[in-house]
Amino acid sequence: MNTLVRYYKTISAASLWIVIIFITSFSNAYSFTDTDSRSDFSLTHFLNYLSYNYKGFDMRIAGISVGETFDDNITYDKKDKREDFITLAGIEVGVNYEGKMRRLELTAGVSHRAYAKNNEFDNTTEDLTLTFENEFSAHDRMSLRNIFVHSTEPLFNRIDFFDEQFGRRGGQFEYFRNKLDIDYTRDIAKQLSATIRYGNYIDVFSGVDEEDSFLNKAGFEVAYLFSADTTFLFSYDFVHREFEDNNDASIQTITTGIRQYITKKLYFDLRPGVDLIDSFDDKNLTRPIVLTSLTYKKDSETIARLIFEKRYDTNPYNEDIFNIWKTTATATRQLLERLQCSLSIFYGDGEFISSDFKTRLLGANTTFTYEITKILRGNFTYTYSESDSNLEDAGYTKNTVFLGLSAEF
Repeated sequence: MNTLVRYYKTISAASLWIVIIFITSFSNAYSFTDTDSRSDFSLTHFLNYLSYNYKGFDMRIAGISVGETFDDNITYDKKDKREDFITLAGIEVGVNYEGKMRRLELTAGVSHRAYAKNNEFDNTTEDLTLTFENEFSAHDRMSLRNIFVHSTEPLFNRIDFFDEQFGRRGGQFEYFRNKLDIDYTRDIAKQLSATIRYGNYIDVFSGVDEEDSFLNKAGFEVAYLFSADTTFLFSYDFVHREFEDNNDASIQTITTGIRQYITKKLYFDLRPGVDLIDSFDDKNLTRPIVLTSLTYKKDSETIARLIFEKRYDTNPYNEDIFNIWKTTATATRQLLERLQCSLSIFYGDGEFISSDFKTRLLGANTTFTYEITKILRGNFTYTYSESDSNLEDAGYTKNTVFLGLSAEF
């Protein structure tokens, strides 16, 4: 455990130093000594100086953000609720490469959160994201995505904000998470394609009585195009999670189903199947699974999606099989030329089958983004979380309000 914590703290420090070295290098490399340059100085010129292109690799400052959050329950606790104002400052640097057959994107972000009244909660979070796509030919392609996060709590600006809270213990605690996913797809025939995939997830905790866990998964999917509107899907996945104390479980998932376009902009997925479970207590279980979704995509600025999932799964916080069903609804719409709104609603209900611990989570998030200038945006976000369980002291309610500015380059 200590070795992994040191390893991931090294990655966290590396993310921070990438940002610092990037800024320092460019500020030392460029200076404004020419009178004409000084008189013509603007933010656009400044950003040009803080970017560098070498053989197709574009290195730049990707974004800067500042803001203020009010949180009425920073402890995620039912009885020991504490409210506070939190000041956020963050910066993100990136490297992009766009070639004929491949694309690479690397971003490193660092943000600091300072609490007005409870400064013992002050923390710095780091994240590092790598995306790589490659086309070997017109019929062969692969993608790789690796996400590293170091934080002390789920953060509202991440897409997995509610999923992280569902089944999680309360409170703030330091954790490191690394997710690696690799897919390879081949078009076997005009109407037939196959994808093989592999994933490796690592969850490491520091300063809290939690076991680290390691997840490996592998599988394949076959898609057959019946018509322009209908696609048949079949998939098999094997997932194995092992905790630091060597307690482990595995789940084999077999699903089949269709993707059906109702109109050119509206389609649904329906994928029933079965989970074959070898649980942590060595019991063999066979349980049904249902995955379904309805998606509407008018354009890149107007998207809506409704997802329902009923299945058995593992999570990094409990050495038990998690029987869950959850529903997520998301929508994004351009209200005005410069004003965009997004809304997400989450409801999850789950039970750990060996411990009989039950938990529920209701969450809502709404964000308004206003484009002040070409690069400067104002942001208002409100989130609500309500967690409940069959244990008397477990659960909490939480409201956060965020107001901030971000510059995206």
